[in-house]
Amino acid sequence: MKRIFILIMFNYCCSQASGLALYGVGEKNVNRDVASISLGNSTFFSGNKYGISISSTSSMWKSALTRFTILSGINYIKTTSFPQQIQHNLMHFSILLPVGNKKVFGFGLKPAFRTNSIEIKEDYQYFGANIVTSTPIAFKKNYYINGGISEMFFQYSFKTSNRFSVGLQYSFLFGNQSIDEERYTYNIEIDSVDYNGTMIDIIDDGNDTYYIYAGNGEVTYIQNSHQFSGYQLISEGRYNLEKHEYVCRLAISGRMKVKTTKTQNSDNLVYSNDLFNTSVVKFSEFSLGYHYKYSKNSGLIMESQINYPINIPKQVALFNTLPPHEYSIHLGNYFQFVNNDYVFWNNLNIRSGGYVKRFNFSDQSFLDYGLTFGLGIEYLANTQSIDIAIRVGERESYILNNEKENYISLHFGITTGEKWFMKRRRK
Repeated sequence: MKRIFILIMFNYCCSQASGLALYGVGEKNVNRDVASISLGNSTFFSGNKYGISISSTSSMWKSALTRFTILSGINYIKTTSFPQQIQHNLMHFSILLPVGNKKVFGFGLKPAFRTNSIEIKEDYQYFGANIVTSTPIAFKKNYYINGGISEMFFQYSFKTSNRFSVGLQYSFLFGNQSIDEERYTYNIEIDSVDYNGTMIDIIDDGNDTYYIYAGNGEVTYIQNSHQFSGYQLISEGRYNLEKHEYVCRLAISGRMKVKTTKTQNSDNLVYSNDLFNTSVVKFSEFSLGYHYKYSKNSGLIMESQINYPINIPKQVALFNTLPPHEYSIHLGNYFQFVNNDYVFWNNLNIRSGGYVKRFNFSDQSFLDYGLTFGLGIEYLANTQSIDIAIRVGERESYILNNEKENYISLHFGITTGEKWFMKRRRK
């Protein structure tokens, strides 16, 4: 489908995407840990005292506390054609529980794929009289898109030796996405005089102005509702040396089952039918990470990520456009100010970084690049933390030809640790 949409209004309701991701089932939400986001929008490292990132399962065993984490964010998006749009959303909620020596079990909920709740309106298209119709015709479509896929996950992290640790995650993928379509078809009259008719358009042709009036018409309403059900497996290994740390991740997406209900209403006649599609098992991610420790309180991180398209049938992809392959490189560095005095706060963490991402569609490639910066404070004997990150970037638009989408996102994270399940000695 040609990308000739005129987007006249954006309505954000718990939206998650940082760009106009009108393909697949929306934008994939990969990074969640605010500390990792500030390190070049990375995944495996955090730059805090214990090196725990909630987006990396192989690091979670490092704390024996019961940990609660809530993350939220605000996105600002602006293009040449449209004013700045704002959305606020809850990004992540999780709980980690110690279940043994250097062993942790966790579970949580987060959005997996989202497109902004959005209204898309096309321009009218005109067709002259022919053997089928004796009058000219005006035709246009409007679309209303909402929803996506959420993820409920279960995690297990454990240390196998002095240098090696493992993280496993099983995720249920579920959710609904609706694509409502309105089709308008009118017999039209073209006049150079403005009179009290139903005018749908004005055409300015140099010195002359023409008014387009709608005559007899028909409005057809089509609703496509997709119900998703699938799963994902993630395995992660981490090898830690005195100055170096290496991480490798492999993810597999299971069969995605999609139930599509299509309802069409035209001239008060309603038609409805259900379709069922199932995709195959496939790889979904391969990522590598490296951490170089300058000193006990500072370091450099590098990551390379390959995210494969979500395994959905083409019939249910937005506008029949399958999602792209995503390739990205992430760089970041951090420094910790340690407070050795016994006071309220213990560490002040400063982080910065940058990233470059490439989206490979079947016909074209697009770049997304940005810079990140963040602050974090750990307090009460490093059991609690608050993190803030800012991400500023520019993305070549797949939807708006020859335009770029500029975005700024602010991220907030709170983690609290409690000694609920730690073993205590009897007095």
